Amino acid sequence: MVMMPWMIFLLFTTAEMRNKYITERYEINIFPPFQSTTVFVHDGEHARLRCQLCNESSPIDMNDLQTHGFTISWFKGNSKSGVVELLDNGTRIAAQWPLLGFWPASVKDTGRYFCSVFNGTHNISGPNVSLYVIPISEGCYSKETEYTRNGCIGSSTRLVCPHMEEFKDNAKDLKWYKNCQEEVATGLSLEFHSLGKENAGHYTCVLSIEHNGRQYNVTRTLELTLTEPYIEPKLIYPHQEHIEVTLGERRVINCTALAGHKSKQDVRLTWEFQQRKITSCKPEASVCKDPRRETIRNDGVYVERPLVFPKVKEEHLNQHFNCVLHTSVNKMIGSIFLQEKGKSAVPPSVGLLFSAIVVLFILACVCAYFKVQIALCFRDLTGRDETCGDNKEYDAYVLLLKNDDTLLNTHEEQEFAFKLLPAILEEKFGYRLCIFERDVVPGVASAESIIFYINKCRRLIIILSKEYVDDHFSSTYELMTGLHQVLVERKIKPILIQLKPINNTKSLPESLQLLLKSKGTVKWGEGKHSYFWKKLRYLMPAKSRQVHTGNQ
Repeated sequence: MVMMPWMIFLLFTTAEMRNKYITERYEINIFPPFQSTTVFVHDGEHARLRCQLCNESSPIDMNDLQTHGFTISWFKGNSKSGVVELLDNGTRIAAQWPLLGFWPASVKDTGRYFCSVFNGTHNISGPNVSLYVIPISEGCYSKETEYTRNGCIGSSTRLVCPHMEEFKDNAKDLKWYKNCQEEVATGLSLEFHSLGKENAGHYTCVLSIEHNGRQYNVTRTLELTLTEPYIEPKLIYPHQEHIEVTLGERRVINCTALAGHKSKQDVRLTWEFQQRKITSCKPEASVCKDPRRETIRNDGVYVERPLVFPKVKEEHLNQHFNCVLHTSVNKMIGSIFLQEKGKSAVPPSVGLLFSAIVVLFILACVCAYFKVQIALCFRDLTGRDETCGDNKEYDAYVLLLKNDDTLLNTHEEQEFAFKLLPAILEEKFGYRLCIFERDVVPGVASAESIIFYINKCRRLIIILSKEYVDDHFSSTYELMTGLHQVLVERKIKPILIQLKPINNTKSLPESLQLLLKSKGTVKWGEGKHSYFWKKLRYLMPAKSRQVHTGNQ
């Protein structure tokens, strides 16, 4: 017996009233009306609708209901006539638990569908599912079936083919096309690691399914629209500007700000003077602002606000005019400072102070560079003598580090230590040197003599040679005695003379290495009048008695 339309409508109404009943395992409620969904499909394509019930807002496994003896029926409601039609299980529209399939869908299938499950006692209805079938158009997509997705240039995004949950088992067969032409990918989603302007457009995902020997398509289209990345508004000009002007001239100074990629009404630019806003230009104004201007460039929208001086006056000079950029979250200030052309705005006292600092700095540099020459001139002019009353007999003890085999000490080193050095320091500048080989009486105990004579000297001159670094020496005790006086008792000041370059100093005694690092050396320079002798005199004690036989 065929069920009459009014009986089906009555069954539907009764089913809605019975949603509160409890079945053997479930307390079942239909979804609220506002949770109904809409499925879009092209005319001639395959569509699927799913029956969904919920238990306290949680989806119920429909297969579990089927095992407990429930059956399912599908209905289509006609909004114009109010008639509800029962859908028989046919070839083109086929119900297969819990789905309703259209092979294919046509424009006349557009409407509201719902399902009802029945276990012999109760009918429980599911929510409405609206099917909207779009007529075939010339393109591969229709505006009515578009899904939109927004992205930002430079960011990453992932496009997922929408409402394809019913076809997830066939996801590997899904193909993506851009603007209906280029096939760009396969699979359920499309990845973009860094979006560019060229990525904007329509993306269509197409899934082809075989049914009863025929191929049916399922198509979805997304429109990807891109926006420029957000740029924090910032003040471009001015920052802290000093501008030279001429009295009486007309002058226009632009305050410029980068507003972003689009003009924003919350970006305000204005001029202030003495914490009060400068007004718009009027004929009687001595200073005013012109209307805001906007310029579109590749990197965004620039906003300008001109400050106008119809005639620059005395009252405008040496004053700060501030350009203020207001945004929704920030405030930036730049200023201009007008000064008359050719006149400095710096007070005279500040200029004098700066000049004095520069002069002192130059003098300090000159003194540091010529300190040796200056010190020697000061000694000669003042007759300064630091040797009086110290009870010392000699000005310096000369120590040539030598090997047991005296042949290892070159003729040049012996000539320097025993002839040239005494000739210059003693005969030319009046110093008195103690040279062990020359001044100690033969036969006197060596150790006692060394201590005795070093204690009678004001300086200890140590002449370094390359041979000392490479071999063993007879002057070790003499050296250690002198270093003890220098480093421990601090009774004598050292002077280190380097005759030849020494590449490796690690074999020297640690105390001598420490002395080299802290005091440095006087390097031998050829000639009696070289800087070497001036530096050596600078390190020697100051003496008023000098013997001059020529220029220094």
